[in-house]
Amino acid sequence: MAIRYRSICVLAVCAAFAALPLTAPAARAASKNIEVSTSALLWNPENRSEMKTGKLSWAGGIEISSPDDDFGGWSGLAVSADGAAMLSVSDKGHWLSAILLYDERGRLSGMAEAKIAPMLGLDGKPVSGKLLGDAESLVIAPGATDSLMGKAYVGFERAHRIWRYDLEAYGAEAKPEQLLTQRHFGRLNNNGGIESLELLPGSSPEKDRRILAITEDTLDPLGHIKGFIADGHDIAWFGVKAREPYSPTDMAKLPNGDLLLLERRYSPLGGVGMQMRLIRSDALKPGEVIDGEVLVDVGQRYSIDNMEGLAIREDEKGNLYVYVISDDNFNPLQRTLLLMFKLDLSEEPEPAEETPTRLQTPAADGSSGGASTSEEAVPEPR
Repeated sequence: MAIRYRSICVLAVCAAFAALPLTAPAARAASKNIEVSTSALLWNPENRSEMKTGKLSWAGGIEISSPDDDFGGWSGLAVSADGAAMLSVSDKGHWLSAILLYDERGRLSGMAEAKIAPMLGLDGKPVSGKLLGDAESLVIAPGATDSLMGKAYVGFERAHRIWRYDLEAYGAEAKPEQLLTQRHFGRLNNNGGIESLELLPGSSPEKDRRILAITEDTLDPLGHIKGFIADGHDIAWFGVKAREPYSPTDMAKLPNGDLLLLERRYSPLGGVGMQMRLIRSDALKPGEVIDGEVLVDVGQRYSIDNMEGLAIREDEKGNLYVYVISDDNFNPLQRTLLLMFKLDLSEEPEPAEETPTRLQTPAADGSSGGASTSEEAVPEPR
């Protein structure tokens, strides 16, 4: 199988994460190369011919595994403009950078040059423990170069806050700038805080970008999911119409300013599900309750898991590509999946076909290209 290997990540992302002091202080763990293995996925293992569901067309996907103890829990995702590189954050306070590989048809087929580095805290030491290290959302501000090494905004839950890392200047050695904490936006559910993060233009040319945030399951008195727009420390709240049993886990901005909202569901019998909604940019107003068209709604028969990270890119022809990554919760019964789709907003969505659910687990040889009849319950996503 022919592989296209692009070099931008070597020059921009991987190099930045590798360029750490050879004698780093003991309190600061250095970036490390990790071994990863990948296996190709079928979108619908029960129907190999299904290549389009709703408004998403399958463009490849991989299951990723690693013997490294720090690998897993990936909850936020960014992909470079040309699709060559990815950056992710984990709910145990780590960065993951890697090169993405594609086959001769342009479908996602593999990963190379994977590196992990600890996220640093305000004191310059790695954040430790679930309380401080639970990074759930990631967005990269446009920088001077067309790469992922810009200013990274990261949303954390449990100890709810939004930090900004200057990766362009310091790579993995960047110490964060604290932008917002709970004293600015109030109390959020412990494990249902800021799961979705995006950036909006500043309210005036001289002001910094505004921060758009949506919580996972913190509700307002009317039962709407709470979201806010932060202009500096000024917080303006809005609601997101809840579509039970789904909860938002990430969002990404389309080139026209509209938003794609990723949501997941879980039940002991039905396992996990994935939904995406299209939110129009003109609906984002303080005090409003926003909703949107459902573009896709799939269940356990498809190659999904606990899908938590979302990224969008546009190629030189104007095609839109959506990437989604799963959080395996460091649980051997769950998987780390990276999926790629082409997004077509010009057609009416085709409903996904659902059959009585049988939960899928990886085969004994580690492959994931076929359906399983295992009845083991999937652990509840966190």
